[in-house]
Amino acid sequence: MNADDTRPDPDALLAQMRLEDVKSKSGKLHIFLGMCPGVGKTYAMLQTARQRVKEGVDVLAGIIETHGRSETAALLEGMRTLPRKKLEHRGFTLEEFDIDAVLAQKPQLVLVDELAHTNAPGSRHAKRYQDVLELIDAGIDVYTTLNVQHIESQVDIVRQISGVAMQETVPDSILDVAHEIQLIDLSVEKLLERMADGKVYLGERAEQAVSGFFKEGNLTALRELALRFTAEQVDRDLEDIRRAKRVSSPWKTNARLMVGVGPSPYAESLIRWTRRAATRLNCPWIVVWVQGLTELTSDEQQRLSNSLALARKLGGEVVSVTGENISEVLLRVARERNVTQIVVGKPDKPSLWRKSLADRLILGSGDIDVCVVRPLPSAEKSRRSTKEPVSATLLGEVSWVLVAVFGIASVCWGIVSYTGYMVVALVFLIAVVLAALRFSRGPVLLMATLSALCWNFFFIPPQFTFYINKAEDWIMFGLFFIVALSMGSLTSRLRLREAAERRRARQTDALLRVTQSAALAAEPAKGLAEALRTINELLQADTALVVRENDRSLPPVAHPASTFQPSAKEWGVVTWVYGNKQAAGRHTDTLPESAATWFPLQTATSLIGVLGVLFHREQRLDFATWQMIEAFALQLALVLEKEHFIQAVSHAEMLAHSEKLHRTLLDSISHELKTPIAVINAAVEGMSGTPGPYLDEINTASQRLQRVVDNLLHMTQLESDVLQPRLDWCDVRDVIAAVRQAVGKPLESHPVTLHLPDDLPLVKLDHALLTQALANILHNAAIYTPQGAEIEISAALVDQTLRLSLRDHGPGFPPGMEKSVFEKFCRAPGSPAGGTGLGLTIARGFVQALGGDITARNHPEGGAEFVIEVERTSKFVPQDIPSPTNLEVRSTP
Repeated sequence: MNADDTRPDPDALLAQMRLEDVKSKSGKLHIFLGMCPGVGKTYAMLQTARQRVKEGVDVLAGIIETHGRSETAALLEGMRTLPRKKLEHRGFTLEEFDIDAVLAQKPQLVLVDELAHTNAPGSRHAKRYQDVLELIDAGIDVYTTLNVQHIESQVDIVRQISGVAMQETVPDSILDVAHEIQLIDLSVEKLLERMADGKVYLGERAEQAVSGFFKEGNLTALRELALRFTAEQVDRDLEDIRRAKRVSSPWKTNARLMVGVGPSPYAESLIRWTRRAATRLNCPWIVVWVQGLTELTSDEQQRLSNSLALARKLGGEVVSVTGENISEVLLRVARERNVTQIVVGKPDKPSLWRKSLADRLILGSGDIDVCVVRPLPSAEKSRRSTKEPVSATLLGEVSWVLVAVFGIASVCWGIVSYTGYMVVALVFLIAVVLAALRFSRGPVLLMATLSALCWNFFFIPPQFTFYINKAEDWIMFGLFFIVALSMGSLTSRLRLREAAERRRARQTDALLRVTQSAALAAEPAKGLAEALRTINELLQADTALVVRENDRSLPPVAHPASTFQPSAKEWGVVTWVYGNKQAAGRHTDTLPESAATWFPLQTATSLIGVLGVLFHREQRLDFATWQMIEAFALQLALVLEKEHFIQAVSHAEMLAHSEKLHRTLLDSISHELKTPIAVINAAVEGMSGTPGPYLDEINTASQRLQRVVDNLLHMTQLESDVLQPRLDWCDVRDVIAAVRQAVGKPLESHPVTLHLPDDLPLVKLDHALLTQALANILHNAAIYTPQGAEIEISAALVDQTLRLSLRDHGPGFPPGMEKSVFEKFCRAPGSPAGGTGLGLTIARGFVQALGGDITARNHPEGGAEFVIEVERTSKFVPQDIPSPTNLEVRSTP
């Protein structure tokens, strides 16, 4: 083995980094797991919480169910408890966990008992575990309790053990995000003693529990299930630790599981079995639905939607494909997705003339393993009668078949003497083919059978009997029967295929029209209106589009192209969807009391807005429709994102063009003013010996104008990126002297105190840039402080970094302006007239050109303080080394 083989997988490292980043921003979930009620989960949770309180943690008891146990209630004494939220439902007042109050208080740790609890109608979420997930996303740690029989993947096993179907469950995916799972174990004997002492249930309820669910055999099996489940979680945690420490794992696997499901009552059991197997193997798993030719009934759609929703809730990847041959499609998907094991259900009864799906998968699987399991029917099927009512459509088709056969037989009876009974067979055959274009397969096969029997009984000699005395008639009757059945079945399949292709074409065409309308329209508003109109026609619904503002906030009203405006209650749902990036509203488990269903407009890079769908009539939102709406939402999000990028690029180009004109104008004006100012300065110097009252004022004004022009030139140089420092050895004292000379007259009324160490070494930097930067800061301090106020300048070498500090004793900065003073054209309130607001901006630009940085603050003892630090990239020499012979000390005029 090469040494390179032990290197970590880059993709695995990236996934681990992303997972750690998400966990660092989220709260931690601690689950106290037990085999059943009464083992002491809530008691252990409260004991641990009290210890955290002693450690100084802000703990809030969100909701605790004591069930009348005094020892449990005693642990709540002295602990901060959250009042329960009261909800009105059908004339009753219900109490529930108040998640909004917890988010408002934002404690460090919140206690939420009974994770699998179903919330009362009117709550934000349908399940309590969804409240817990939202708290974790908000960065709040959560302690909670859970019984193993409420874990979704264990429901079938628990039903086999106890015969009880659990209605309140939590998905296994919430256990994946748990920071710690603590098993609260108790022997069966002690649990039964607690039951007998009334510490679990009281009175008749305890007797019913012992005689029902709490049998010794059930409890023993549940305890083993809880121990095994916890051991599997420990194995997964251990493997995560080994992977994090880059230790090659001897049980590392590259397995990938796949299970095919449909509108079958066994689908949920297969999904749970696959989830349990994937958990043991620590591998990904895929759920595939093959959409055939036959359109599903409403009940089948509901079963399929429930199964696929369960797969997503348990953390599986759902794949939807189309095809007639289910086994071929499943094998193709398995090879495309690199599946190592296919899970399939065991057939109920073997067929003599047709291989089962399991047999066909095994024959064509090749190197792929096929695992055949015995699934359990869903609890819903177990409660229902095995006989389902016959649909009215089927009864109508059968009635038409009977009428058609009777009518054809009646007509042919009148013409058989002229045409012969062979022509009658052709008439019946044509009728079967025509019926296959109109009716479903069952009635067509019935018509083919009745036509053959009717032809035999009424038309083949001897008539009015099923006896056939001629061999050629036997052959014709057999051929007629076979041809009629084959033609009817084939024509019916062609019709189904045509209907399926028509449905897919309609959906594809709608998606194309939505994309073209929104993306290719000359006016985006009209394009969005046309796209929403197309969606409304296809879904028979109204839509509302909420597009975010430029500051990433939601607007007060929906987009003008919307066909309905959300109410105040609906806006709460819109805000939740936009904040959590998840679908919510009707037909979901989050805020299901909403009138509309809301989908986030999410792309790979950003969240653009929210799309709402309000159906005209009460109907179920099946999986295919959900997928279609998600596809529409994605296309609208991509179009809106494209428009956002186009606006951003146009705005950037406009700013760049404006900035270019700005720099050109500044450069032109400053150069045009430079020559007249030079002439004025020369004239003033030539008149220095001539007495006059206005000479000093002209000199001061010309120097101020010269400073403005110099600032404009320097600003142009900084923004054009043509400024290159010329490094040379220089003395900081010479730099400060040049700075004081450059500031000139404004500094005359201020005493300047220098704090320079004697052993300050020479530094290698651009003398002119540092001088100009300090001059701008010193000039700023001179004009913004009262006359006579002291200005202090200090310098030091800290860890090979030159640190220059300039402090005045004036009023300091207004609160909040410490950083904005370096922005262009920034001037504090009450500033003296005549400044441009560029001096400090230029100072920062010059310092950054030297590889350093400048900061400003209000000094604790009063006044403003500027600190310049030149990074250690500059080179220093000790003071005792002779200066180079070409050292030149320069100062700006």
